Amino acid sequence: MITEFSTIHIFAYGEAQIIGKDLNFKASVNSFTKLQAVITDIKSKKPADKTDGDYHAINIFFSADCRYMGKAKENSFSCKLAELNESKLNALIAEFATLKASATPATPSV
Repeated sequence: MITEFSTIHIFAYGEAQIIGKDLNFKASVNSFTKLQAVITDIKSKKPADKTDGDYHAINIFFSADCRYMGKAKENSFSCKLAELNESKLNALIAEFATLKASATPATPSV
């Protein structure tokens, strides 16, 4: 079973974000070791009638699906959440939690 979350956003500008009841966090994509495996898994779901291309954003919604938003419209597609590799997605969610736990808290202003 996939660990519950609301949304995961992967932005081409270099950040990834998770939004959920118990975990809200954003980090640089360079901080992750499990992210590329999920991106590769999603790209493998690309329908044959879509062309290969870079993404603007990838949005994974726990309620239903994953949307690969291409930089060009002809590169965009959706797939069902159930089609994604559960262990890779859970590993990414766990990595978000680990990165959040190890993040330096902001210094309170005086």
